[in-house]
Amino acid sequence: MDCDERMNLFDEMIENILRQLNRIAAAEQARLNKPSRAWKDVGEHHMILGREMAYELGGQNTLGLSGCLYTTESILFPQGVYLYGSDLAQMTENQSYARIVLVQLEGKNDEEALYRKFREIDYVRYHIHPEGYMARISPVSQREPVRVSKKALKKGISFCDVGQMYLEQYLRIAQVKNVNVIFVTHREFDYWVLEKLLGRAEQITQSLNHIFTSLNMDCNTCNLKAVCDEVEGLRELHFGQKNKE
Repeated sequence: MDCDERMNLFDEMIENILRQLNRIAAAEQARLNKPSRAWKDVGEHHMILGREMAYELGGQNTLGLSGCLYTTESILFPQGVYLYGSDLAQMTENQSYARIVLVQLEGKNDEEALYRKFREIDYVRYHIHPEGYMARISPVSQREPVRVSKKALKKGISFCDVGQMYLEQYLRIAQVKNVNVIFVTHREFDYWVLEKLLGRAEQITQSLNHIFTSLNMDCNTCNLKAVCDEVEGLRELHFGQKNKE
């Protein structure tokens, strides 16, 4: 098994997500045009208080999900921002939503270099601060509720504006070949299934983090052993790293 095969640990999950999205609408219908103007990035995390808020995506018994998955294969949609469901201006109340980022990378480096690239890409989410759009990111779960301000809606904020900000940042990273920034607000989408898929992806990411950063290489004492046993490629990757040590 070569480097590319070992590091395509998310491919099955990516293909599952793309199939679910295609049940809602074809990719060409969901792809958004590039906005005519750039939305303002306020440069730092900003608060949107309850009286300023129009609604919260993922608030009050709804799900607000986010996740980033990687591949070196050409299995993604064409590069761009995609929306499945209503745009920000079309919503008036709290509801479930998801922000999914799928990234295709050049697979010519070794496994550890690709893992470092994963982490670099993941940190992008902490540096995007659209005016009037407050994402509350949980680093230990896939939850990402978002507050949207009344003022931003009056100014015309859209998922296209927000998605373009993410897209441009990802494309600045070396070795990134293709990015799909996908927003989902469709009420018939199965967010609970997506939560399970993103949770599994996070378990794999935690296993990779353990493999490449932990001094403990004893599988018998590792709480991530079950993940390595079940996910093809992780165990081989683990023992390959152990041999290097």
